[in-house]
Amino acid sequence: MVSKTSNDRASAKEASRFRSSLLVLGLALAAGLALASCATKPPVLPEDASAAEIIQKAQERSDLYDWKGAKYCYQLLLERFPQDKNIVITAMYELAFIEYKQGHKERAAEGFKAVIAAYSAGGGESLPATWKILSEKLLAKLEPPPAQK
Repeated sequence: MVSKTSNDRASAKEASRFRSSLLVLGLALAAGLALASCATKPPVLPEDASAAEIIQKAQERSDLYDWKGAKYCYQLLLERFPQDKNIVITAMYELAFIEYKQGHKERAAEGFKAVIAAYSAGGGESLPATWKILSEKLLAKLEPPPAQK
């Protein structure tokens, strides 16, 4: 027969382990929330940041699944470098791709169609083919061809 004091000690040990587990879980949750709250703030970019620096920041935000931050950076590219067709097409593709990654199929499809249309517009022949090819491939995934009868 087990004495009452040994049961009390075992219960106290279990309670202590449970409290420790809750503490670790609580700390992990708090850290996750802190990171998430930081991710929602737009990244700080100096007024004189180059397109390459803004793209780098956007990629960093994307790597952290901070879609708002990444979209902010790509929108900033469109605002700051509207005459540079290469930068504009890159930002357009990346914005559509973010929509795709988030599961926003309609917005992604619209974005990919806009990228493809830019290649038909004046000066489109000078754009890098990469974004058109990728847009066509992803658009095909989003809009499969109609079934044949």
